[in-house]
Amino acid sequence: MYRIIENINFFFSSSVRNFIKFFDRVNLREESFSGDITGLLPIIGYALVIMSFIDFISVASQFQLQNFESELNSISAFTEHSWIFLIGLGFIFTRYFIENQYDIRYPEIIFQRIIRWVILLMGVAFFLAIPLVFVNTGRLLKSVNNQILEQQKGNLEQIAQIEKGLNSGLTTAQLKLLGRNINLTPEELKLSDPQIKDSIKRNLLIGKTRINEGANQAKRQQFRSRWRNSARTIIALFILAFTFVIVWFKIGQVF
Repeated sequence: MYRIIENINFFFSSSVRNFIKFFDRVNLREESFSGDITGLLPIIGYALVIMSFIDFISVASQFQLQNFESELNSISAFTEHSWIFLIGLGFIFTRYFIENQYDIRYPEIIFQRIIRWVILLMGVAFFLAIPLVFVNTGRLLKSVNNQILEQQKGNLEQIAQIEKGLNSGLTTAQLKLLGRNINLTPEELKLSDPQIKDSIKRNLLIGKTRINEGANQAKRQQFRSRWRNSARTIIALFILAFTFVIVWFKIGQVF
């Protein structure tokens, strides 16, 4: 019995030691590892930068002037792809850490001198895009509000036509048909003609109120939604433009 307990204790203690050792730090010098994999970062960086430029070209090809929504979507897409572009640049710049400078090639220096001015142009373009986002958001909201107003006006005109027909004198059958079309209850349709007319007018008044309230609510929702998206784009443009200018300046100090 004592032997069994001793074996169980040995098993658990060995398991704990092996578990701790498994998650402990590894000294690569004592292992069979050699080389430096940080050289992979610039390769990944160049791949990200190239794909970012392909995405930029794709977005630019879909850019439509005088289409406010298309312009806003394109600017937003540019900002989304720019973060990947910055990450790629960061990976590329690891090549210029002191311990990696022995691996720098002359084409990379030429690339840095060229990309520096591309970065500056992007920074300036993003700064200039900020007021464009403000203006286009206002224009887009005005266009959307006009559509809402047109729909509101059309619905109110339909109600006005019904009211006009109601005042022109309708037969009992016509009144009941009109009542069914505007969802009067069966009990209301059994009332006398003047009472049916009153019920129809009351429902039409409720319909007008709902149409006006729905239009106002749609305007508020569009305002919040459009400006929420535009505010995010404006903040991203400002951060990206500021970052691009700093990167341009820092590269100029080195090259």
